Amino acid sequence: MQELNVHFLNRGYGTDDGVKNVKVNEITVCSVTQRPVAVIDSPYFPGDTLRAQYENAEWVCDLD
Repeated sequence: MQELNVHFLNRGYGTDDGVKNVKVNEITVCSVTQRPVAVIDSPYFPGDTLRAQYENAEWVCDLD
């Protein structure tokens, strides 16, 4: 099981929920930005997944 430290933000509201360690389901490359993208387990709702993108030397999930 692979895990990542992901920084959770909501840029729309300007909130920062900090960094959480989450399970990775899949890592691909975005065809538009050419940046790595990870499908991760949601730390908020068990069974749901979220998308994190690698930017500025860290994994970021924008909850907006």
